[in-house]
Parts: sequence; structure tokens; C-alpha cells
Amino acid sequence: MPELPPPPSKAPEPRQPAEPSSDANEQLNLVRARQRVGEERYSELRKKLLLIENNMLANQKRSLNDVKSLQTDLNELKRTIQAAEDKIITIIKELRLTARREDIDVLKRYLELWDPVRFVSVDQVEKIIDEKLGGHEEEHHETKDTSLVKKPNYDSPS
Repeated sequence: MPELPPPPSKAPEPRQPAEPSSDANEQLNLVRARQRVGEERYSELRKKLLLIENNMLANQKRSLNDVKSLQTDLNELKRTIQAAEDKIITIIKELRLTARREDIDVLKRYLELWDPVRFVSVDQVEKIIDEKLGGHEEEHHETKDTSLVKKPNYDSPS
């Protein structure tokens, strides 16, 4: 009789670690590739975030400088406006001191009434009198002492 092979044992034989299958390798490589892509995206996002933060800080500094400049300009404009208002007030005060049209019209009427063009001086009156009286009085008039005659002074009020 021939010998029969031994009956199969029900206990599994220990397996030796086998090389991972090609499907598992592909999946592992795919996971590693995804991880690298995720890390690259994370790194790019961090760079962009740092750039945005730096830009925001630069913009904030520029904005603060602009605000300071605007405040300076505004203060200068306020001073200029105040100076203009002061000048306008001064002009208004001076205009209140000037003569009004009615006052000028009254003076004009007085001048027309008095007609100062027809006024004559004391010297002119004496000359006219001398001419009317003739040359007889010229000799007498020249010898006359005029230092005692007070001539009116029209330059200053008395």
C-alpha cells in the first residue's frame, strides 16, 4: 500500500511576511503624494499669510501717515480760515466807520450851496480893493503896517 500523505492539519502554518501587494504600494504612494501636496499647500498658504500680514502692516503705517498729514493740512486750513475771518471782521469794522452815501449826499448839497469856488482870500480882496480905488492908495497901502492885522488861518480850526 502506498503511503498516504498525512492529513492536513487544521492549524495554519505561519506565513512569512510577504511583500506588500502592488495595490497596497500604489495606495501608500498615493497617500504620500497627497500628504506632500497638502504640506506644499500649507507652506504656500503660510507664505501668503505672511505676505498679507506684511502688506497690512505697511498699509496701516501708510494710512497712519496719511491721516497725520491730513490732520496737519486740516489744522493749517483752520488757521487760514480763522485769519480770513479776522480780516473780514476788521474790514467790516472799518466799513462801519466810513461815511454812508446819505452823508456824502448831504456834504455834496452843502458844497453846492456854499460854492467854495467863489470864495476869495484876504490878499485877493485887498488886491481887488486896490484896483477899484485906483493907484492913489497903492503908495499909502505899501507903507501901512500890516503886522497888526490878523489874517484868518484856514488850515487849522479855531
